[in-house]
Amino acid sequence: MKQIRMILAILMLIMTIVYAVGCKKEQKAKVETSEVTNVTSSTVMAGGIVVSEGSSAVYERGVCWCDDELGHAAPDVNTFRVPAGEGIGSFQCEITGLLPEQTYRVRAYAIDDAGVTYGDHVVFTTIADEGGIGTFSGHDYVDLGLPSGTLWATCNVGADSPEGYGDYFAWGETQSKYTYDDNSYKYNYGGYLTKYCTISYSGYDGFTDNLTKLQADDDAATANWGNGWRTPTNAEWQELCDNTTSTWMTKNGVKGRLFTASNRNSLFLPAAGSIWNENNNYEGYDGRYWSCSLYANSPGNAWEFCFTSDNYSVQDNGRWVGESVRPVRSMN
Repeated sequence: MKQIRMILAILMLIMTIVYAVGCKKEQKAKVETSEVTNVTSSTVMAGGIVVSEGSSAVYERGVCWCDDELGHAAPDVNTFRVPAGEGIGSFQCEITGLLPEQTYRVRAYAIDDAGVTYGDHVVFTTIADEGGIGTFSGHDYVDLGLPSGTLWATCNVGADSPEGYGDYFAWGETQSKYTYDDNSYKYNYGGYLTKYCTISYSGYDGFTDNLTKLQADDDAATANWGNGWRTPTNAEWQELCDNTTSTWMTKNGVKGRLFTASNRNSLFLPAAGSIWNENNNYEGYDGRYWSCSLYANSPGNAWEFCFTSDNYSVQDNGRWVGESVRPVRSMN
């Protein structure tokens, strides 16, 4: 009987120790998230306060954040984080590299031997980047500090906001239309070209004119916005790619690509898709923008700038396809 009582007493002691140790492990730090301050187009000040430590000292504290469009319920230390020291007390740190007019979630965290403790998350939206914005003939442009000095319009032809799709044009046409195909194309006759042709077997009755760049009367940017505006060359599209960083993003509910230059000015291009026949293909999934440059090796095509969520490039496409036009102008 004594042995049974002794065994029970030992078991009770073990259970008490296990319970005490388990409770000790569960004691984590208490942390709260502060409101964000000094929100700009690319930075924000965020922070929090470690109110109390748990069963061990806090050896890292800071804030973690994520893009609200990624679908995270809340950020964690495995998304993006900015450490801000250790121990209890309040702290602040700067988050950089954010995108203009983008919504983010941020919350404070504290790490000790018991694991990670988080405060509540705070939602904020960065402001628009208006740096380098100017106006010419009633249309805004942005200076990206490009080597050529080219200034890029902030809207597509036919749009009144950066995220607006605007109108669609076949290459060399200046008005939008219902059907985009070979038969409706202005410079097609019986399957042969009647203008902008560098190869005789592609031209009607052997026609060639060796024109490789849109003339003003055939340029949708010039025809619709006036002299001083024009459709970019394929080289200018490439210059944009080579001298900016690009991010797929959502701007006011519209998907597209943001191009940010070293001077921190940026340009948004909506993924407006393109029109083949009467159908808008891949609206919200890709963007196709004409250049003013003919693809001389196959004059039935012209150079375009194409992008998706994964990549972007300058390439060629059939001239009859309906695509967006983003005008440019020279600095002087």
